[in-house]
Amino acid sequence: MKRYISLLLALLLMVGLLAGCGNTEEKPSTEPSTSTTTNPTQAPDDGNDPTDEPEDDFPLPLTEDEVTFDYWLPNSMTFEGYSGSEDSEFYKWMEQQTGVHINFINPPSSGVTEAFQTMVLSEDYPDFIYRIFSYYSGGVDKAISDGVILRLNDYAEQYMPHYMAVVNRDEDTFIQSVSDSGNLWGVHCILDRQQGSWIGTGIREDWLTDAGMTVKDVETVDGLERALTAFKDYTLENQGPLFLSTGSATYSGSITGTWNVMGVSQMPFLSIDGTATYNGMNPNYKEYVGKMADWYSKGLVNKNYVGENHWATPDDYWINGNVGVADVMYASMGMLTSMNASSDFGADPDFTITAIPTPKLNASDDIWNDYHCRESFNVVRAQNSVGISTQCSDIELACKWWDYIFTDEGTIASNWGPYVGELGDTSSSYYIDETDANGDGHVEVYQPWMMEKYGTCVYFMGLYTIHNGPQVYIWDREFTALSQKEVDSANTWDSVGTGWLWPDGVTLTADEGSEASGIIAACNTAVNEWAVKVITGEKSVDTYDTELVPQLKTIGIERATELYQNALSRYYDRAQFMG
Repeated sequence: MKRYISLLLALLLMVGLLAGCGNTEEKPSTEPSTSTTTNPTQAPDDGNDPTDEPEDDFPLPLTEDEVTFDYWLPNSMTFEGYSGSEDSEFYKWMEQQTGVHINFINPPSSGVTEAFQTMVLSEDYPDFIYRIFSYYSGGVDKAISDGVILRLNDYAEQYMPHYMAVVNRDEDTFIQSVSDSGNLWGVHCILDRQQGSWIGTGIREDWLTDAGMTVKDVETVDGLERALTAFKDYTLENQGPLFLSTGSATYSGSITGTWNVMGVSQMPFLSIDGTATYNGMNPNYKEYVGKMADWYSKGLVNKNYVGENHWATPDDYWINGNVGVADVMYASMGMLTSMNASSDFGADPDFTITAIPTPKLNASDDIWNDYHCRESFNVVRAQNSVGISTQCSDIELACKWWDYIFTDEGTIASNWGPYVGELGDTSSSYYIDETDANGDGHVEVYQPWMMEKYGTCVYFMGLYTIHNGPQVYIWDREFTALSQKEVDSANTWDSVGTGWLWPDGVTLTADEGSEASGIIAACNTAVNEWAVKVITGEKSVDTYDTELVPQLKTIGIERATELYQNALSRYYDRAQFMG
């Protein structure tokens, strides 16, 4: 892997930015300064050969002229000090560094699709278009052939050396960065390593303690069943302690993953050794649903919510004692504890949610080698990428502007914020902890006062960094705003492999998508309806072979699988374009 982040300890020493010993409990007395004081420090050396990395000889500013680029960037959040992207301290810093002004076009999240369609129909495109991958009907290759966005291959080779060093660092990153035709279609959000789990199964550890059990005891299906049985008496009105968030499965895949399948609403297909396999047609799915039906009949599955569809467990289900085992985001654990302390249900002083791994079918199984499904594993987040339009006013300058974000300096600023100081300095967005106390491999740390003021890491990432946009995304950056227990949760869920998950970036052609979309939607509906009826006892699990599978074949799942296999094969064939 090419080295794209390096540590310049000499710079740290020169500007005197070693971590201080301030009071982490101190409340901010002023708003953070918006003035640039010092450039971001450099990230740690990853140990790779520095000769492979382009030199950071970026001449700044990039232009002496008054230049403005229009950036179509839907806005989905507002909070104190932030009403839209124009309030971002990161983009203010970028203008100070580069001399380039960005005019943000922020359509509201409630009307994004309509706003995008209106823009395309008008044939009046801004310089930069966010999430072109998600919004353009027919895919990114069609967006290029239709003259909406640029094919960046030649431009990036000439004007974006830092970006291309990241794109070309390994085969997985490259094939997720280009299209099936080998087109580099955008500026991407690229993780510094494979994404870890941000959601998985949580359990009320205080209830587990009351039952005389430990987390170790629930590492198998039988052990989890014993815990759920004990939890029946603890849940509100004895509704059942296990919550299936997507109606018949868990969003995170941390329960379905025991049988090496995923819920079809979250991930219809798996790639099993390069073969596209529809989860509803996998006999393991029958086994999973059969076990849930058994648990439902014993009162272990929450009866009130089977059939509902949530991507995550609603907060009030946790804090009011509705559930004891359910999906939870690691970043939410501390917040849920605080919410419980002030809930109308009544504060439980022992309230504790703890992560548990995907339970093993057999105690002797090697969880790392025998289980292959969990939430998330991507390297390139195509849905967070930006296309440069064919109507861009200055392509060379635009490429250089984006490339600056992929330099050492831009990487640190886009991840930690542009204002470095000492611990407790409320004019800075982060400080340097030389000890790397949380063990994430990076010495930069968010300021504690920021978490206190803004409440969630999402808010202060939105204000000071790039949140879900083109950059080198240091996956562990948010860990510094979390407790060690929350960080350990991600490591617990990551014990399961990702070898069978459907790769991000696999794309169907416009014709394939048109043909397959209706089939998959109908099949997913059929699978979920069948699963809910079986779980609740309305049908026998044996109807899988006599009713569900024939129904899926009639709908056309075999044809849809063929189309998905073609797309998957093209995805892996992209490696041929790598130089």
